[in-house]
Amino acid sequence: MTNSPNFIQHLHAFRGFAILNVVGAHAWSFMIFWTGGLNVDGLKWLFWLTETIFHGSTLYFAIISGLLFSRVLAGRDWSAFYQSKLINVLLPYIVTSFALTALYWQFYIQDPAFENTIISYFEVVAKNLVIGKADIHFWYIPVLMVMFLTTPLLTFIQNKSNVLTCLIILIPLVISRSPFPDFIKPQTFIYFIGAYMLGMAIGANYQKVEEQVAKYQQWLIVIALATSCALFLLYVGDYQHSGFYSIRQTLVYLQKVAICLVVLYWLSRFEHDLPKWLLTLGTYAFAIFFLHVVFIGIVITNVREWLDSSRTVELVALFGSVNFIAGIGGSIVLAAIVKRFLGKHSKKFVGV
Repeated sequence: MTNSPNFIQHLHAFRGFAILNVVGAHAWSFMIFWTGGLNVDGLKWLFWLTETIFHGSTLYFAIISGLLFSRVLAGRDWSAFYQSKLINVLLPYIVTSFALTALYWQFYIQDPAFENTIISYFEVVAKNLVIGKADIHFWYIPVLMVMFLTTPLLTFIQNKSNVLTCLIILIPLVISRSPFPDFIKPQTFIYFIGAYMLGMAIGANYQKVEEQVAKYQQWLIVIALATSCALFLLYVGDYQHSGFYSIRQTLVYLQKVAICLVVLYWLSRFEHDLPKWLLTLGTYAFAIFFLHVVFIGIVITNVREWLDSSRTVELVALFGSVNFIAGIGGSIVLAAIVKRFLGKHSKKFVGV
């Protein structure tokens, strides 16, 4: 892998950084809401803090996907581009959707009106694949596939019109992704396509962007801190949004873009001296994305009774940390086992 002429080590490491944040977005919030909610003094503060840091981290993946396209994949023909996405993204999405639908089948059949048949199973899988419902975070894959499908059009726009390119990049400031639980709405696709286009623009002008980040990184850090403070205050004030716009998602977009640019710059400074654990996380990033909620669910199942009898902020925070470690570690171990048995074909099953 590291011998490939297309391998850029610090971009690979950034995938590791991104997956840490995605798992962080689920580790503590799921521990809170899957075991009773915000029913203890102090839990709101834990939720507000973790949401401020981690919510919206999927944006990192949208940006890096666009960046990698411009830096690595843009020179290939479209058939090679889509073949790589079929093998590395769509196939493991289909396989894990089949597996997770079977794993969670007990919850589907709790409805007395539900017909527990093999036909019903395939109908549920088909629905899950279209709307990303096999697991709570799978909504992102249909969004990602639309981003890939629109890549030729976005490339044409990028080559022909700087103004239109900038407008698409800025759209997430005024059109926000839809909130939980209905993630798959047209506005969500628009929001993430804007981030994807930003990544494409960064990748196409990478040296210039690096120079500007080096010059203005202090201001980017200020933006990241200021937006984080504003986001935290919105949580404290119990801000709720409806419709296609949310000031929270505008702030999240600005926050994540600023952090992304700074972290990419810092990682590039250590291109040949990056920690192996971060590169390993980059290698297993997609596998962790697909699998981590399964291991979070296992942890929560085993500590729920404990939290029922002794629910404190300290325990929820601790078990949220266990979620974080188990989600990452369990996913890597399982993916490594699959890789051991299937070799290069494991990419079709777990994305690594």
